[in-house]
Amino acid sequence: MSRPAPDVQELEPGTVVLSAVIGIVLAAGGFVVGIGATGVASGTTAFWYLSRGSGFAAYVLLWGSVTWGLLLSTGIGRAWSRPPQLLDVHQFLSAAGAGFAVFHGLVLMGDRYLAFPLHAVLVPFAGRYEPLLVAFGQIAFWLAVMLIASFYVRRQIGGRTWRRLHYAGFAAFWLAFFHALLLGTDRATVWARLILFTTAAPVIFLTLHRILSTRTLSYMIAGTESTTTPSPPHARPGR
Repeated sequence: MSRPAPDVQELEPGTVVLSAVIGIVLAAGGFVVGIGATGVASGTTAFWYLSRGSGFAAYVLLWGSVTWGLLLSTGIGRAWSRPPQLLDVHQFLSAAGAGFAVFHGLVLMGDRYLAFPLHAVLVPFAGRYEPLLVAFGQIAFWLAVMLIASFYVRRQIGGRTWRRLHYAGFAAFWLAFFHALLLGTDRATVWARLILFTTAAPVIFLTLHRILSTRTLSYMIAGTESTTTPSPPHARPGR
């Protein structure tokens, strides 16, 4: 009798694409950092342009993740797709944004003008160039990494804790927003401000919608409970 074949867990298409995106981003980052370290491209501004482009890509992906999460939590996005699929897209955007953020920071190690060492790329306030504004982006990145990791320990920490932890996503988005708005050579350009403010507007709207809808639901539940709770029996008058 032949032995049964072992169970093989098939990778979902989203997982394959996610792994490919992160792998390509990290490989490309290592390539350009290696070029900068060897001095082959000494004097070029290519690293600065690559960092700027990947930084805006990371910001847009983070915005997409936060917006998608708000569409899921408010119930608006459920008219387009099922919640599990929405959650997969939310997770994919988060991880892809983190990958581009890694590229955004690592490329600066190859730039001869700024000369960011590795610890200044990874540790907030460790660099000399605009430490506060740079730290905004670094803290946003580490918050995003924490939220990505929370997807894999959701069962261990529980759904309530996992949802509360995701409030950090709002902090990550706004830190990245001000990092891009106040730092860099593109901050005064029309196209950069257009990207930043057109992405911030939906986040503000959906956040207010969620807050107001949650309060309305709480008032409705409280009103229902007050009308359905039986009143205590009246005491009999004394004879």
